[in-house]
Amino acid sequence: MKKPHWSNRLSFIITTAAFAIGLGNIWRFPYITGEGGGGAFLLIYLGLVFLIGIPILLTEIALGRMSQAQPLKGYGLLSGKKYWNGLGWLSVIACLLIMGYYVMILSWVLIYFAENLMGTTQVERFSDHFDGIVSNQALVFPVILGIMLLAGLIVKGGLQKGLERYSKWMMIALIFIIIAIAIWASTLEKALDAYHWYLYPDFSKISLNVVIVALGQLFFSIGIGMAIAFAFGSYTSPKENLITSTLWIVLLDTIFAILAGFMIFPAIFTLGMAPDSGPNLIFITMATVFSKITQGQIVGSAFFLLLFFGGFTSLIAAIQGLKDSFVEKFDMSSSRALWMVIGIIILISLPCVFSYVDKPFVFLGFTFYEFIDYLTSIIMLPLGGLLIVLFAGYIVGPQKLKTHISSGAEHFRFWKYWSLIIKVIVPFSVLVILLNSLF
Repeated sequence: MKKPHWSNRLSFIITTAAFAIGLGNIWRFPYITGEGGGGAFLLIYLGLVFLIGIPILLTEIALGRMSQAQPLKGYGLLSGKKYWNGLGWLSVIACLLIMGYYVMILSWVLIYFAENLMGTTQVERFSDHFDGIVSNQALVFPVILGIMLLAGLIVKGGLQKGLERYSKWMMIALIFIIIAIAIWASTLEKALDAYHWYLYPDFSKISLNVVIVALGQLFFSIGIGMAIAFAFGSYTSPKENLITSTLWIVLLDTIFAILAGFMIFPAIFTLGMAPDSGPNLIFITMATVFSKITQGQIVGSAFFLLLFFGGFTSLIAAIQGLKDSFVEKFDMSSSRALWMVIGIIILISLPCVFSYVDKPFVFLGFTFYEFIDYLTSIIMLPLGGLLIVLFAGYIVGPQKLKTHISSGAEHFRFWKYWSLIIKVIVPFSVLVILLNSLF
């Protein structure tokens, strides 16, 4: 099978950014920011983006290009030892688990979009309404199947005619919708109060727990340690300037996350609601907001359409990378690998959906959904990121990696700090936070 490649550099940047920009930015970032104290969390998050996020993402993409292979084989090829492919499996399994509950949340978003579009969300208690939707397996399951079928048909078109094409159009739609809603939100009565809470850090809110949660959000949002950055790196040209491309990818991802706050918090403050209402922020708090404002049906429909497009681009990008990994690892046909990935994600989504029945199965105090969310965002993704930089720094070596990355970026000013960053600063930072989150 001919190895897929990006049609051009812009396609690589947009498609990889489209994978990064998703529910992690528009759903997860605002509620995590609300729980973390607004500006305090934002400050910590931005610091971690530059200190840890960019170096690890750059490293993962570069390793993919160096290997010219998928993660289930690439680490073994780079090290000469097959057991390092276990790192690829860690990333692939984390991605599959995340996509299992990701598509469940996407189904909720699509249901809310349909309800807003038809004007059927005028209810007395949105918490009860949300509980009714998520516990309705007869409604959620068919929507999940429809989303996965659509994703499969798009990915079946191939890298350039499938993923690239649809990611570009959805990114354009995302940009217009999020800017339009953010402008609308700026006209609301308490917008300035919301901006002050969001942008000015209260340093008393900063704690080790905020740092740990911010790191977990960073890995979830940018997609570090999920195998996809490695896979997408393997599609890039040897002449690609990976430094500027990575900076653009992270910049776009971070801008969308920040814009999500500008879009959501003014509406919440205007109606005197709590910004720290947790994972239900968009499904209960924002749905309540849309029911109480003029033109709420239009704004609500646009909001949930934005959320769906953002999440769907991440889903199809993940399926593309996972599918190609299985094709290369098991020497199977592209079509068979595609539907195998889709089948696995659907199977993982089933117990996630049953986490919302009246008496769900509880393990170690977690429902299945809560357990895999904790397992992936707090343990697997940071652990994968730690192992990636250790692999790059001590197995491949910073000088060899620098020589590869510097193709097209010879004048990058930070090369003299590269070895220190990749061998000491980033691994130590991730290790300290990972150990604190565990113990």
